[in-house]
Amino acid sequence: MCGVTRARDARLAAKLGAWAVGMIFVPKTPRFLTASRARRVRAAIPKGVLAVGVFRDASAEALRRAVRELRLDAVQLDGDATVIRRVSGGPALPLIEPKRTDADRRAGRAPSEAARRKAWRRAAALGRRGARVVLAGGLTPDNVSEAAAAAKPWAVDVSSGVERRPGVKDRRLLGAFFAAANRLP
Repeated sequence: MCGVTRARDARLAAKLGAWAVGMIFVPKTPRFLTASRARRVRAAIPKGVLAVGVFRDASAEALRRAVRELRLDAVQLDGDATVIRRVSGGPALPLIEPKRTDADRRAGRAPSEAARRKAWRRAAALGRRGARVVLAGGLTPDNVSEAAAAAKPWAVDVSSGVERRPGVKDRRLLGAFFAAANRLP
């Protein structure tokens, strides 16, 4: 689960079965965490659940400092090719998400259905070549089963699809998402 801004949401995600909890360190985004809020969220992530820091255009020093101070297990590097990389090494996991058009961004809209389906096909193609793909973007309790059946990802990632408002997860939606995701093969 990504975009976690509250300690209670991190605890709930872990209880429901999340294997990773993402904290966003991209300024001027709705789920951006200050250092003090990030420390509270990190403290709520139990042992055995990965603490992931999400960064865009961060310096190497900023990444090292965040990893050290927050004891991050992995970093997600957003850009043209978004990947999740374990701090301790190992292969990067590609994160496949649908692309939003400029019009979508300006209007605050989610990616189109066509963009989502294109991302699902891309994830499935990477998976057939042996990649462990994480599927993200536009996932909700209502579509995660269909998306996973089409894309065959190694894992799924959710943020806004389980929120009441940016950064505030909804307990009912979280429960429904994890119930649907945990039924996947």
